[in-house]
Amino acid sequence: MFSKSQQARLNFQHEAIDEMLFHTPPEKISKEIQAGKWSIQENISHLSRYQEIFIERIHLILTGKLPAFARYSAEEDPEFANTRIKSYPDLMQELKKNRHEIIGLLSALPDQELKKTGSHPVMGSLDLTEWIEFFLLHEAHHMMTIYKLAHAK
Repeated sequence: MFSKSQQARLNFQHEAIDEMLFHTPPEKISKEIQAGKWSIQENISHLSRYQEIFIERIHLILTGKLPAFARYSAEEDPEFANTRIKSYPDLMQELKKNRHEIIGLLSALPDQELKKTGSHPVMGSLDLTEWIEFFLLHEAHHMMTIYKLAHAK
């Protein structure tokens, strides 16, 4: 079983995005705040698209064939371009829908399935509980970036 901490973060961590941006003007969400860096909206687009990638990876890991994944690069992902043009409300709706799917998929797994592994090019072989942690930390990193951008002068 994955940890209570992971379960809580899977359930609620992403919800902090709406809370962080409650007082942020819509034009600031879509605006490039730091030259050459993603906007708040593009960071959310990345999180939304990465959830889809994570769902695909979960399914591949569950085949038991020890998949080796390339490092995900949004710039090399043609689907990211489609996600990038969605509005903030649409992205948040998609993020919540995909998160619900992730939670449902992982919560239904017996402990033995959570021990199945997939290989990351930098982190090496990770079982599903480690992939969950990697996913949550990756999301938290982007959420911190979103927070900083929302509060940038």
